Amino acid sequence: MDRCARPLTGQLRDLARAALDQHGIAVKRLRWMGQHDNHLFCCDTADGERLVVRVCLPSGRSDAELDAELAWLAALARDTSLTVPLARFSTRTATPGLPDGARCIAFTWVQGRPCGSRPSRRLVADLGRVIATLHQHARGFRTPPGFTRPVLDIGHLTWAGSWHADQLARRPADPATRRLLAETAGRVEAVLALLGQDPAGYGLIHADLCLDNVLDHHGHARPIDFDDASWGHYALDLAIAAADIPQDLHPVLLAGYQTVRPLPPGYEEHQAALLAARRLFLAIWHLANGLPDEGHLGQLKAFTGS
Repeated sequence: MDRCARPLTGQLRDLARAALDQHGIAVKRLRWMGQHDNHLFCCDTADGERLVVRVCLPSGRSDAELDAELAWLAALARDTSLTVPLARFSTRTATPGLPDGARCIAFTWVQGRPCGSRPSRRLVADLGRVIATLHQHARGFRTPPGFTRPVLDIGHLTWAGSWHADQLARRPADPATRRLLAETAGRVEAVLALLGQDPAGYGLIHADLCLDNVLDHHGHARPIDFDDASWGHYALDLAIAAADIPQDLHPVLLAGYQTVRPLPPGYEEHQAALLAARRLFLAIWHLANGLPDEGHLGQLKAFTGS
């Protein structure tokens, strides 16, 4: 979809309400929560239940990818003690305002508060445990027929073929910055190739466990937003979480992980490159959107020695 022709929030709210009506859910309040790759609404029902309704437009994930996400979440809830969002319903609906419609998924509300930029040691340790539990489960998870998720590879990390890559190419940028991004991408790609795809270190991952996607429930970490779940390296998945945590808490995260399983193959040896992979991804996002890079470029310069 053309980013200049995005649906209005009111049109998206109508889609969410239509999906709720299809399933006989009386709405007391429906408010917009924000937009990332999808649009989210918080629904308070007349029965006192709270749901998150995700409106997935046709330009986003395929039905097969969405089905796979829901299958993994259901398996996690069944097989582990983790608290994760579960689908209350999933349906395709359309309205006069948006005749092409969208897939609307209502998720159970996960209790907890935002972590903030300085999470507690207890929460960080538990987050390590949660990530290890996700990886442990992924190793034994038998995917159902048709299970389809994207791959977290160098193409994804550099936004290849996306609007962001196109915008980055169009924007005036310091040649030194472009060289820095290219050098980082080359080094990261080499490390990912070296890690290989042995099942001991490669499988289904959350792929976006930054602090924005973790809720703090009395010191227990609760992962949310599995929309980016991908095939990728467990070491990179752990680094994505580490990159969003203060440096002095990294040992706490790793210790929490090791209460469940050993660190992923290659993590300790290639930690710098794995952290750079996440910072590369974020730097390109910020630059493509014309935003300050929030220090990511400085960290990439330190990584490459530029």
